[in-house]
Amino acid sequence: MSFGTMLDDAFSYAKEGVWGKWKNWLLLMANLIIFPLILGYIVRIYRGEKPAPRLEQWGAMFIDGLKLLVVSLIYALPVILLVVAAFLPLVSTFISSGALSVNFAAMSEIQMDQWMTAHPAILSALGTMFIVLLVAVIVAIIISIFSFIGTIRFARTGKIGEGFNFSEILAQIGRIGWLTYIAALVIIGVIGFVFWVLLHIFSFIPVVGEIVFLIVAIVVYPPFVLFVSRYAALVYECGEPAPAPVPAAQETAPGNP
Repeated sequence: MSFGTMLDDAFSYAKEGVWGKWKNWLLLMANLIIFPLILGYIVRIYRGEKPAPRLEQWGAMFIDGLKLLVVSLIYALPVILLVVAAFLPLVSTFISSGALSVNFAAMSEIQMDQWMTAHPAILSALGTMFIVLLVAVIVAIIISIFSFIGTIRFARTGKIGEGFNFSEILAQIGRIGWLTYIAALVIIGVIGFVFWVLLHIFSFIPVVGEIVFLIVAIVVYPPFVLFVSRYAALVYECGEPAPAPVPAAQETAPGNP
């Protein structure tokens, strides 16, 4: 399946899931508040349900959402720890240097330079922070390669442990093709970035920007979730083993039963 076909399928899937179905759209917007519900809905899309699943069996959807949250948090844990490790030395150095009680706004540029020169540990902590954050970004990219497939594998098997079955995850990526898979991740990453930028344009509206941004985000996020989740499911299915061919019926000789 080509990228164009997958994107077209995902767009149609999202459109059919909410357009004209205002009750479903409103319920999905409400589910953003009780976020395990929207996560549980994503699990159903990951399972390959088509058309977009109906909003029912709320208890099961809530439990599925909690399980997906657990899988996602476990994948995110190394990055979270790295980010915390990046900022802790800087915060500790700021506190020990007495920077919290200094009025930097009242300092001239020369006074600022003198203060920083007198506290070289802060520059060192800043350098360490940027290096660790860079490592965190690299680790996040590597983890996303596995988590993208891992979360869908969890959804399709119903087992949290299968979300971390790295041998099967690698096998799935191998069947998709590494270049195809990386390209698929880049495409959805670019789409997500463009969506984020366009959405945040509303926040620049004077006075009411933040309110308008929040309202627009709540309205457009549900169909975007359907689009991205369906696209992810299609990428996963590119690595599904092809069904065994059905044996052709044996011809019977004339006169034989």
